[in-house]
Amino acid sequence: MSYSVGVFQNFIGGKGCDSLGRETMETINPATGERASKVSKSNKEDVWVVIEEANRAFREEDWAANPRKRSQALFSWATAIREQMSDLQRKLVMETGKPLHEARGELLGAIGYLEYYASAARTLQGRVTSVDDRSYSMLVREPLGAVAIIVPWNYPITLMMRDLAPALAAGNTAVVKPANQTSGITMAVISLLTHLEGFPHGVVNALTGSGKEIGMELVRAKGIEMINFTGSSDTGKTIMAEAASTMKKLSLELGGKSALLVFADADFDLAMQVAVKSIFTHAGQLCTSASRLVVEESIKERVLEDLTRRAKALVVGNGLDPKTEMGAISTRGQFDSIMRYIEIGKKEGKLITGGNRIMENGLDQGYFLEPTIFTDLPLDSVVVQEEIFGPVLVVQSFSTEEEAIALANGTAFGLASGVFTKDIDKAMRVARKMKAGSTWVNTYNRLIPEAETGGYKESGIGRSGGEEGLLEFTEVKHLMIDFGNLG
Repeated sequence: MSYSVGVFQNFIGGKGCDSLGRETMETINPATGERASKVSKSNKEDVWVVIEEANRAFREEDWAANPRKRSQALFSWATAIREQMSDLQRKLVMETGKPLHEARGELLGAIGYLEYYASAARTLQGRVTSVDDRSYSMLVREPLGAVAIIVPWNYPITLMMRDLAPALAAGNTAVVKPANQTSGITMAVISLLTHLEGFPHGVVNALTGSGKEIGMELVRAKGIEMINFTGSSDTGKTIMAEAASTMKKLSLELGGKSALLVFADADFDLAMQVAVKSIFTHAGQLCTSASRLVVEESIKERVLEDLTRRAKALVVGNGLDPKTEMGAISTRGQFDSIMRYIEIGKKEGKLITGGNRIMENGLDQGYFLEPTIFTDLPLDSVVVQEEIFGPVLVVQSFSTEEEAIALANGTAFGLASGVFTKDIDKAMRVARKMKAGSTWVNTYNRLIPEAETGGYKESGIGRSGGEEGLLEFTEVKHLMIDFGNLG
């Protein structure tokens, strides 16, 4: 049987390995319903094999003590991805449904994280304090050991590298658990290590299989010092509870219901362009998407008219078509969930545009939705309060600056936010009051390797990206040196 993305084994100790149970599972192309990849379906016994290998590599290889080696290895992986860009780009489209240009952007983002942390590997520093004339107090940063990176399905390569690259740069070894839906493309990128000499065997390992089985086994297991997870808030809460028994370190980037505030004095065309791009990129399947557009009352009708025109003009289709601007919903389960929210929105608010499945022009075999916009929803509606993770925008309006801030902060989440205004004083006042890990002013979704991302409230704990993202994967050790008695 043919698979468009490929057939992959687990990756343990530098080579491909079948799962001990010899079981497999498949991924599906969300645009066509065809089989995309076949991968191993691992079990709990496989988890213990990979944990042992990751810990062996941490003890026996020179990875943790050789920052120059780590730097060169990460640079070489970035180069390998760049050399395979065209092939990986198409495979990413076939498992996620996103358009070609977005897939390319994702891979470039992954390369950016690898190159940033390749440099950072050689600059991980501690601190020395002279406390008196006979002592030095030293704070040093050390790797944790074997860590687990649990990867989401929406941006499987960028978000894997955002967290795997700093884990490796800090000197840890890793076990990667790809998302079921995008296991093929994730393993395709990891398989590149087979041909790279800079990574000692066992430094990077990967297991495919059920998150509920092998993912939670990694969470519970001794021998894994940290869990890095990107995904839903509900799953994050479960991980926190299960990890308590071993007190392992956690870094969790979870859900969002982010607000983009647009004041009447904003650059209107730029604000609308950014708003549409934010919510309809990858069909809204991005945790930092501005799924709520909070606009000043005086421009609300103009906003709705402009958004409707832009939404209707978007070309929805198979991501492999260069003309496509918005692709398929990545899975059937996610498609069904979005449709349930849309039906609630129709009952509780005003549907401005969209709201239907697209079946025409050969799209009937995939999970395609019209770009959808609602307004006049009650504040307690689940469409306003919960993360939909789809191409569904809620438009709210405000009269005062204080009301705008209250609306923006009016959910359980706090991952991202944005402000559009030409008044820099107002922009700074509002940005400082946003309860969100990232606030963009007159732009949105500017996610760069040099800057941290992460959430307030139920959007998670810890930070990814930038220097803070590197420090997440370290322990701090205090060394006190007393040389006064040395003669």
